[in-house]
Amino acid sequence: MAKRLKIAASAHKHGGEFLVAGSIVLVLVLLFVKLKPEPISIFDVAVVIGALFAMFIGYFKLSEPRYNLVLSNNGLVFYHRYGKVRISRDNIAEVGQVSIANDEQFIELSCLGLRLKSIAPLIKRMPPRLALKLIMEQRNWLIAGIKVKWPLGNVPDDWLIEANQYQDKFESNGLLAMMSHRLEHFNELYGYHFLISYNYFDRPADEFVNLLQHWLRDPEKTIEKYSNIK
Repeated sequence: MAKRLKIAASAHKHGGEFLVAGSIVLVLVLLFVKLKPEPISIFDVAVVIGALFAMFIGYFKLSEPRYNLVLSNNGLVFYHRYGKVRISRDNIAEVGQVSIANDEQFIELSCLGLRLKSIAPLIKRMPPRLALKLIMEQRNWLIAGIKVKWPLGNVPDDWLIEANQYQDKFESNGLLAMMSHRLEHFNELYGYHFLISYNYFDRPADEFVNLLQHWLRDPEKTIEKYSNIK
């Protein structure tokens, strides 16, 4: 079987520890409260709330994907809590740090960008539920770019609310049409269609960019190299 490189999801880390620790504390506090002769105190309630909160964090972390990115020789798969999408390596023209500048401002976003040769394969493979979540999550990146591109506020209407109809070299409707417009807007602003936040991953931004750039040029060698790094 061909090797794959799995990039761990930072949100998934320590989920089990939070859940177990919160459960143990909760059980101990409930036993203590049941056995002690004094009435329940505010401190007891606070500890119970803290234990429940730790359990909630643990559950939330464990519900996140264990890996947010898996690289193979032929492409990558981006995993999100709301779905996954595969992007063929042959459809990726460039990867790099996302930034935008004009005469007065320079903004560097905390995300990696993928410039695609065609957005059609990505849109056709994207679950609408994932499209909706990404549209919501990444709106602040759109607004940041708009403020630099149109500092006087003369923003075209179709940039603020993406249309639910899209037709160029392919046609899409609803959420996927809105995502298609968003990808085109990102490309015009930043030179990249698909943006992936560094917060998802288990390594520093510069290392992650370097890894993806090397993978795009020589996937087999890159996967072999990083798979051997512990």
